Amino acid sequence: MKFQFACTRLFVEDCQACYKFYHETLGLEVTFISEIDTYVELTNGNVKLTLLNRNKIIEYFGKQTSVFFEEKNDGIALCFQVKDVEEACQYLKEKGVEIVSPPWNFADWGIKSALVRDPDGNLIELTQMGEMVGAE
Repeated sequence: MKFQFACTRLFVEDCQACYKFYHETLGLEVTFISEIDTYVELTNGNVKLTLLNRNKIIEYFGKQTSVFFEEKNDGIALCFQVKDVEEACQYLKEKGVEIVSPPWNFADWGIKSALVRDPDGNLIELTQMGEMVGAE
């Protein structure tokens, strides 16, 4: 049996706020919107991110479906590569985005990363790639 990865779907409480964040703030391209289902598809190259209102899970899959949502979910992070993580954090801070962890050098890995949250509290990692970023 073959499984082909199709997309990452976030079940969100505030679909409109998340749509604006991923489209207007992060610049992902909108490929489909359904206001009936409160559903949005966005892309960034070959990567597809979909947003679906949490309330639709029970409607679609039934009340026997066992799903739980926490206010902030840190079990998974969406990762975005940026040219300059310091600049990206400053930009997002000016947009009112919660900065969870300021930029941190991982010199052994040659990256610099920071953590932020989307409007629904989902964790996002910003990563600046480079040869030994911040290494002295």
